[in-house]
Amino acid sequence: MFNSSRAQLNLVECSSANFTVHAISSTSDNFADAVGELYDLFKAAGANMVGATSTDGYEHSNSKAMRDGKFVGLLCDEDNQYDLSEERAKAWVEQLKSEGAL
Repeated sequence: MFNSSRAQLNLVECSSANFTVHAISSTSDNFADAVGELYDLFKAAGANMVGATSTDGYEHSNSKAMRDGKFVGLLCDEDNQYDLSEERAKAWVEQLKSEGAL
């Protein structure tokens, strides 16, 4: 994992979109926390963060990946919601296009 105490990122004028494939049931109390930690790191380095998604349809109790009521990227649960992943991914790609990231 990236150790921020050893190096400094400069992502000014860069866009960043985060995603993960994760199982909600095994980590509902800290679902996709790593995505939130990467978001914080990239944002602090000056990146234009894009690709926030709705939390609708996810059953979780807590997540560092949430900001202002949305997830900071695309979160797919291939263990429990695999049937939703393709539709979510397609919609997210279109969203990224509309946000100027692709």
